Amino acid sequence: MNRNDVHRYKTSVPTAIVEQEKIAKFLSILDERIVTQNKIIEKYESLIKGLNNILLYGTEGKYVCLGDILLERSERSRTNNQHEVLSSTVKGIFSQREYFSKDIASENNVGYKIIRLHDVVLSPQNLWMGNINYNDRFDIGIVSPSYKVFSIADGYDNQFVAAMLKTYRALYSYMMVSEQGASIVRRNLNMEAFLQLVFKIPSLDKQREIGCAISLLKSQLKTANKIIRAYTSQKKYLLRQMFI
Repeated sequence: MNRNDVHRYKTSVPTAIVEQEKIAKFLSILDERIVTQNKIIEKYESLIKGLNNILLYGTEGKYVCLGDILLERSERSRTNNQHEVLSSTVKGIFSQREYFSKDIASENNVGYKIIRLHDVVLSPQNLWMGNINYNDRFDIGIVSPSYKVFSIADGYDNQFVAAMLKTYRALYSYMMVSEQGASIVRRNLNMEAFLQLVFKIPSLDKQREIGCAISLLKSQLKTANKIIRAYTSQKKYLLRQMFI
């Protein structure tokens, strides 16, 4: 090692320490922001739960059969790949490319059911686990023929119905009208019993009030989750930089 090498080594060590101190400071700030963001998320979740309780127990209204709210449609695709192939899951509706990172549908999807914006879709085999979704993401798409697709009848607020279909009471009711099949995971939906499920529905104005509030909170919760994912990603990056 010559004199120049020694000089470079001496000057690089303090620089590395300073950089690590800066990173440590940023990490501390990020930790504080993550804690704060988690509290914000918990608050949104609590407010949504409270509104769901109001939806279930705190409103006056008339009792209506689900079959009067959801109107089944069976519009079919006529050409292959006529529209984007979508999948309904317990966590929501996704394009197959988005959810599976590839196209896994059969090569021939002629005869798939068409789903439009503001439709409701469910999986008869997995409804008991909560696989029922309101489509507010895609203008149009196609889903497996095994799915059931519905439009929402006039006189009902879409956002209210979307929230109602995901309440704990609704999920419990789905279990009651689903019969054990050959698989432990899959159950067979008794469609007639499903459409006869009864829900208490308030006035249209009240539906709109509750639906709008829940929709707004869910949008804010989604944004809050994106922010915390960004913070977590930044933290991982900075931790890697400390050990380079």
